Amino acid sequence: MSAAVPAGPLESAPGGFLPVEERSAILAGVLDGVEMGSWDLRVAGWLSGLDTSTMLTIASWIARARAAGPGK
Repeated sequence: MSAAVPAGPLESAPGGFLPVEERSAILAGVLDGVEMGSWDLRVAGWLSGLDTSTMLTIASWIARARAAGPGK
């Protein structure tokens, strides 16, 4: 997972700009190991096209949910 993904709860928007290729790579990293169908991939591509702050927030949710484990 990239160091750009916030590891804890966010109180404000993560700043900065990342090119779409980097946003795609970050999202792929947090989704590594998740079986993806064609619709999943289409939505992941759409998410990667969102602004950096929004995409990093979503990636942070995914990473923190995975780290917490099931039922947490």
